[in-house]
Amino acid sequence: MTTPTIAPAARPRPSRGLRGARRRADDPVLLLTVPLRQLRLEVLLWAFRLGQPVDADALTCILLAKQDRADDPSTLWTAEAVRRLLWVDIVAQCVALERPPPAGAAATIWTLLDFLDATHGFADGSDNLTLLREPLIDSGGVGRRRRTTAAQRRHPAAR
Repeated sequence: MTTPTIAPAARPRPSRGLRGARRRADDPVLLLTVPLRQLRLEVLLWAFRLGQPVDADALTCILLAKQDRADDPSTLWTAEAVRRLLWVDIVAQCVALERPPPAGAAATIWTLLDFLDATHGFADGSDNLTLLREPLIDSGGVGRRRRTTAAQRRHPAAR
């Protein structure tokens, strides 16, 4: 009489469900306030739906930089604030997070501004959309039709 060989049972995989732990503890999205996380999600969905260029990491970095400017509410946008975000605040935020500046920052700011304009999300005192786009066109590497040239695809500070 021979004894049957019993194979060890496969380990069951832990079920994380549909809403399982998808984000790492060091994910910068977790540093955003809840309203800015909501704004980030709305911008991403809006941009995907309309086929607009958007980089999720760049958007997170932009919103974190905007959040860190206590003197600037997140809905108040001026051409000076856009230029400062592009050249100073985003770079400082990326240095603090130990990440390279996002390549799609200027195009993503453009999309964010388009979203705020389409949803009437600008606070009183914000510049008009044409003025807000000027820093993106003259120093952000984004053309008037939101196309970037091959030489200008990297973040301005990374050149």
